[in-house]
Amino acid sequence: MRAYLQQLTYRIKGSYWFIPSLMVIGAILLSQFTIWIDRDFGNDWLKDFWFVSMNQPDGARALLATVAGSMITVAGVTFSLTILAVSHATSHFGPRLLDNFMRDRGNQVTLGTFVATFLYCLLVLRVVRGGGESNDLGVELGAFVPQLSLLVGLVLTIASVAELIYFIHHVPDSIHISTVLQRLAVDMDAKFDELYPETLGDPLDPDQRDQDRSLNFSHTVESAHSGYLQGIDDTELLEFAKANDCVLRLLRRPGDFLRLGERIVEVTPVDDWSDDHVKQIQHGFTIGFSRTPTQDAFFTLNEFVEVATRALSPGVNDPFTAMQCIDWLSDGLVKLSRRQLPKLKRVDSEGDIRIIISPVGYIDFVDAMLGQLVPYASRDENVRKYFIDSMERVIAISEAAELNQLIKKQIHRISTVHA
Repeated sequence: MRAYLQQLTYRIKGSYWFIPSLMVIGAILLSQFTIWIDRDFGNDWLKDFWFVSMNQPDGARALLATVAGSMITVAGVTFSLTILAVSHATSHFGPRLLDNFMRDRGNQVTLGTFVATFLYCLLVLRVVRGGGESNDLGVELGAFVPQLSLLVGLVLTIASVAELIYFIHHVPDSIHISTVLQRLAVDMDAKFDELYPETLGDPLDPDQRDQDRSLNFSHTVESAHSGYLQGIDDTELLEFAKANDCVLRLLRRPGDFLRLGERIVEVTPVDDWSDDHVKQIQHGFTIGFSRTPTQDAFFTLNEFVEVATRALSPGVNDPFTAMQCIDWLSDGLVKLSRRQLPKLKRVDSEGDIRIIISPVGYIDFVDAMLGQLVPYASRDENVRKYFIDSMERVIAISEAAELNQLIKKQIHRISTVHA
């Protein structure tokens, strides 16, 4: 359930409707609240404030109608500019960066501000009455101009103008390559902090991979769906293993593509093994149609490589963007060298081994960050030299001998390919 909630939260935050919808609901509630104050308390108390202009019915209607019409027009223009920016980003940086722009909080708030202001003015407009008007029963109604509601509407209009100025600056800034790479770097650091915290403890023991051979894994669990493994609920699986006094060996990690019927877990003997046990374990795996960065440490790294390889393609031919990607990847390697890689074995509260995870080592990160980039970087003389210089600087800083040796192999590889 925890992995599912992680994916649900990620999808909601990345949606273009959630925050605008909340702002629209807020606008509806705000309009009813200010209209209620105008009806129950009147408008005389507002005359004491110098910045309040007491509007007549015709003027109030004209003001609200003008603001409402303008806001919905600007909202349409805003949406068009956002789609244009997304189109530019996907064509130049790669389709996997689409989520980064959809999750941009500035774009979401901008759209929400314009739509909320439009709806607020529309709801207030419907209650403005002039003298001599009658209802459906022919009863004459007195004039009613909600002065406080009009004042709030003006404030929202000013806020919308400020938001428009911000948005005009924000759109070109958000698609600038430096901004795109900076956001990817922030995501990379956050993912390292979350999955590989800088805590005290023993480093990853390479021999630890062979210590589970004495266990007898007599049951297997297969994937119930095809798709990408987006998350694993380790808490739920740990509870299952403890309740059934067994050990689970996970054969796949988040980010892997699973085929229907592919083995994902091996289990030590369990009494009365049944389909219910299989379903309980399968419930701890969240599978979707695309990769997400919630538990996938390699997702952001692949985005860096994708931007760099596109920049080095003959159609783009932008080596300086590739160099910027190498800068951030080299920074990621330095930070990774100071992290404690995850232990392969997870124990319960009593210290008994319950879960053995799929191993992740420095070689996996080096292959993802450098190995995939080398064939493309080797084609450009400037990028090749920059790659070698950057990696040598990483080796000078890093104290992880295994990582340094793997980086040296990539330096030798790019030199060999060039030769």
